[in-house]
Amino acid sequence: MKTLLATTFSAIICAVSFASSAHAESQSFAKPKVGAQRLDLCLNWGTGCGKPAADAWCVSKGFKTSSSHIVANNIGASTPTRLITTGAVCDQAYCDGFAKVTCFKPDPAPVNTQVYLNPKFNGMRLDLCVDWGVGCGQPAAQKFCQSKGWAKAQNYTVANNIGASTPTRLIGTGAVCDQGFCDGFKAIRCVN
Repeated sequence: MKTLLATTFSAIICAVSFASSAHAESQSFAKPKVGAQRLDLCLNWGTGCGKPAADAWCVSKGFKTSSSHIVANNIGASTPTRLITTGAVCDQAYCDGFAKVTCFKPDPAPVNTQVYLNPKFNGMRLDLCVDWGVGCGQPAAQKFCQSKGWAKAQNYTVANNIGASTPTRLIGTGAVCDQGFCDGFKAIRCVN
């Protein structure tokens, strides 16, 4: 009964996880093995039985956790089981294993990102360069993103020849460029 409740609880957790993570990976394994023997129901003799043993097996296969399992009771005499932690074999009739284990791997954490349209620095449009003709493009975008607390600039779009109508400010020196040839940014995408 305890195993049935644990399996039901695991299935509910799995269903909730799937609802919030559309591209998560889940895979079921019938009669999982450790080496040549079936996976024992317990991590150690009589302890860590059920989900803890299933979790350890799933982790060994590159998954994050187990989402459900089905117990194979009293299989040890005909099909010996092996403890995943110690490798010890249980070949007695009372030894339990798994009929099936379902492993789960959630999507990687989403990348935090923000797009800044017509980015400004100290009240003016951000110039394309860090200093006069130096560090243009990616270096200036990078410095801007870092000033906003982001790790880096993923990409950017240039606004050419805007200085006469919309002066730009250099992020490295704070100097202003108000000539027709001064370039700025239309957009910068910052990420962590």
